[in-house]
Amino acid sequence: MPPMSFIEGFEKLRLLDAAIEQSHNSVVITDADLDAGPRIVYVNAGFEHMTGYDRDEALGQTPRMLQGPATSRAVLDRMRGALASGECFDGEAINYRKDGSWYRVRWHISPVYAEDDDRRVTHFVSVQQDITDERRRDDEIRLLSTALEVSADPVLITDPEGTITYVNAAFEEQTGYSRNEALGQTPRILKSGQQDADFYREMWDTLKRGDAFRGEFVNRRRDGSLMHMEQSISPVTNAGGEVTHYVSIGKDVTDRVRMEDEIRRLAHTDWLTGLANRLSLGDTLEAEMERSRRYGRPLSLIMFDIDRFKDFNDDYGHETGDEVLKRLAETVRGALREADSLGRWGGEEFMVVVPETPGAGAEAMAEKLRKAVAAMETPCPISVTASFGVSEMRPGDTPKTLARRVDEAMYQAKESGRNRVVLL
Repeated sequence: MPPMSFIEGFEKLRLLDAAIEQSHNSVVITDADLDAGPRIVYVNAGFEHMTGYDRDEALGQTPRMLQGPATSRAVLDRMRGALASGECFDGEAINYRKDGSWYRVRWHISPVYAEDDDRRVTHFVSVQQDITDERRRDDEIRLLSTALEVSADPVLITDPEGTITYVNAAFEEQTGYSRNEALGQTPRILKSGQQDADFYREMWDTLKRGDAFRGEFVNRRRDGSLMHMEQSISPVTNAGGEVTHYVSIGKDVTDRVRMEDEIRRLAHTDWLTGLANRLSLGDTLEAEMERSRRYGRPLSLIMFDIDRFKDFNDDYGHETGDEVLKRLAETVRGALREADSLGRWGGEEFMVVVPETPGAGAEAMAEKLRKAVAAMETPCPISVTASFGVSEMRPGDTPKTLARRVDEAMYQAKESGRNRVVLL
């Protein structure tokens, strides 16, 4: 190859100088005098833009002009050791601009050797990149990652196809699935079957519109137990608007749901016997009467009352009386059909709503119940009996008139000797 001409060499230098000057990165050239300097002999426009110093302000100075309180001494010592040995150096540190503001810089410093002596360093060339934004993003990502990991609420991330790509520690703890077991699976591993297809169809319709979906999921843990989760699922899109991930953040509300269910149960349940209370039984009676009228089917009502119950309490104490009530409730409940509704009407009075049954049939059922009560074992030393009233629904009846009539039938049973059934 023929030797490069002077013109060609000059053109190459011109292009090289133009490339360095137009570089976004800062380029600094110093002499190699590590004892007195090194002194800056060249900076490009990128240096001026990055540091705020003009070229004339930098030439003849040392790079120490960019150092400050947060500049790592350990990094500087490593750099000086590498340069003293004639080695390249790569590192990061905090530098300071002319206005006093700091920025994080990544260095790559290379020694330049003399043409006539490959062991003598004449200059150092430093290419510096401002990585402040990059490190800030890294710190933000690290902070977010830490926040996700320490969050008490389970977090799950999937790809657009629904494959799980991330779960946090709370997910592992609350679902029972380890991270390794969950990654690569889909959220269907949590599906309990308690929610219908319409629920999931609405979820996907919402997400495909680009909206966040919020709902209460009934999930199944790894051990098979159910958990109620309030979840918010949001699509994550790229700059082109394409969904890249779905992020689900949940909150375990199992205890709250259990408490609400218990409150609802207590609102409709007698605290002592566990039967329907008067309010709940009244709703049942009203609904069954409406159904009876609609379909022209018979409906009867049974009311019974423990005979001489006040004497039980006076003679044997209220605790014994309560035990008698609970035992009676268990006995009668066990003798009824599934369609019948038993409840405590008040005090020692109980009522049974008997659908699809005329008065005669309900009378026979009441007689069966009367015998069961008389034969049951209780903590009371004497036998327990009850008086029963029975009445069939008539045209024009309301829950109030039917309940009043069956109460009158029960009163007649008591007046005529107790421990008997009266149909009215």
